[in-house]
Amino acid sequence: MKIKWTSDLSVDVKEIDGQHKELFKRINNLDTAMKKGRAKEEILGLIEFLDEYVVIHFRTEELYMIRYDYPRYPFHKTKHAWFKKEFSVVRKKLEKEGPTPEVIILSNNLLITWFSGHIRTTDTALGAYLRPKLARI
Repeated sequence: MKIKWTSDLSVDVKEIDGQHKELFKRINNLDTAMKKGRAKEEILGLIEFLDEYVVIHFRTEELYMIRYDYPRYPFHKTKHAWFKKEFSVVRKKLEKEGPTPEVIILSNNLLITWFSGHIRTTDTALGAYLRPKLARI
């Protein structure tokens, strides 16, 4: 299932929105590859991308939260920690079993469900908090 970037997902922070859009593109590439029978090749690249993305993207958001004294920082950070843990499980399963259909579907479902929900709720709340603070800069 493809996920579509819409304006209601924007946090109005160019750096964070850009990272989110790149993530959506990568997730959609996996969906396209699955439909064309090339998911095994695509999942390996996606997992490699996510290893780096999770570190960079979560650090970016957390630095904004710290810099602007976001009151929900501890809660938001626990959401990031939960995803890292779940992603680690998927990555280990991929390393152990290879790019099986089960691992590919598990990866795709985790990414679509978690990121679309996380961005739509937790990240947009961060954006609403940051918007007036960044407008003053």
